[in-house]
Amino acid sequence: MRVLGIETSTDAGGVAIVEDGTLRAEWSLNLPRSHSLRLLPALKALLEALGLEPQALDGIAVGIGPGSFTGLRIGLSVAKGLAMALERPLAGVPSLDALALGIPSRGLPVYALIDAKRGELFGALYRGGRREGPFEVLSPASVIERIRGGEFLLVGEGVLLYREEFEGLEGVEIAPPPCHHPRASAVAFLGWKRLREGKGDDLNSLVPLYIRPSDAELKGPRP
Repeated sequence: MRVLGIETSTDAGGVAIVEDGTLRAEWSLNLPRSHSLRLLPALKALLEALGLEPQALDGIAVGIGPGSFTGLRIGLSVAKGLAMALERPLAGVPSLDALALGIPSRGLPVYALIDAKRGELFGALYRGGRREGPFEVLSPASVIERIRGGEFLLVGEGVLLYREEFEGLEGVEIAPPPCHHPRASAVAFLGWKRLREGKGDDLNSLVPLYIRPSDAELKGPRP
C-alpha cells in the first residue's frame, strides 16, 4: 500500500510517500508561511522523482494538529481534495503523535511540545511509544512542574522556544536538533498503519485538531 503523507502543522512542512511500511521519498522545508505556495509543487516534484502518477497513491494521510491554524487548514484542504479527486481513503494523524514517533528515547517518557503562541505549548506525554493522556494546552511552568524530579525526554519546537527554562533540570534531556518538527514521513507511516487496517476517516467530518479557539475566535467579531 502506497500512502502520501502531508504535514503542515508547523513552519517545517513537507510531503512524503511510504510504501508497505518503507519510506520511498520525503520533501521538507522550514520556511514561515510557505505552505500555500510550496505544498503542491513539492508534491508534484516528489511524484515525478519516483516516476509515479497521482493515481498510483492508495491513500492519503494528513497531520491534523495541533499547530498553526492556517497551516492545518491548507494541509487538510489539499489532502481532502486529493482524496476526493482520486477516490482514495483519508487518515488524519495528530501532529504530536508524528512528532513523538521514532524518537530514540532509551525508555524515557517523552513530552512532545509544539508552540501554541501566547506563551503556551500544545503538549502530550508518551510512554513506550504510546500516548498517555489527552492533548493539552500548557504553560512552560506547568510542564516544568510535571517533569521536575523525574526522567524525561523533551522534543518539539516548543522545547527549543523555552530551552533555557528546560535545560539544567536534573534527569531531563532535550532531543537532538533534527527531531524537533513533525515529519511528513511520520504522518505517512502512521496513516499507512491505519489505512491498511481499514481505519480511515470520513472525508466530510475530519477537521483540524485545534484544542483551543483561534485568536480570531477569542477576539470575537468586529463591532
